[in-house]
Amino acid sequence: MNHSKSQVTGERERGAALIELALTLPVVLLLTLMLIQFGVLAYAGSMAEQAARQGARVGSVAQVNPAGFAVAEAQRVAYTGFSIGHPQVIALAPGGVVGSELTLRVTYQVPNFVGRLAGLFTSLPTDAFAVSGTATFRREGW
Repeated sequence: MNHSKSQVTGERERGAALIELALTLPVVLLLTLMLIQFGVLAYAGSMAEQAARQGARVGSVAQVNPAGFAVAEAQRVAYTGFSIGHPQVIALAPGGVVGSELTLRVTYQVPNFVGRLAGLFTSLPTDAFAVSGTATFRREGW
């Protein structure tokens, strides 16, 4: 078999490029997945704050059962905005009388995309991330 010098050099360059790709691709994919994870966490945090704020606002002006109206509205907003996070809404302060505070906490369990690679990197967390938002409104009355 008679190979010219340029053919051998071309094969070596292709082999070197393949090795470089094999070494850098996992790192690039992991970094991309981490960026997506941080973006989803930021979005979930924003949605938790928004749902808690909207729910507390609705409950603060409700004439009867302010905590019930607040929790229902917060759940509606939370599920509409980010349903895969399995939102949980808790009334921390029910705002029972006029002038008292009504406080809600909305918590999402954000799926851990990076943790799926835990078999490759043992230091990565594998559990879902808990992201919460809290809002307090003073109960209005007339």
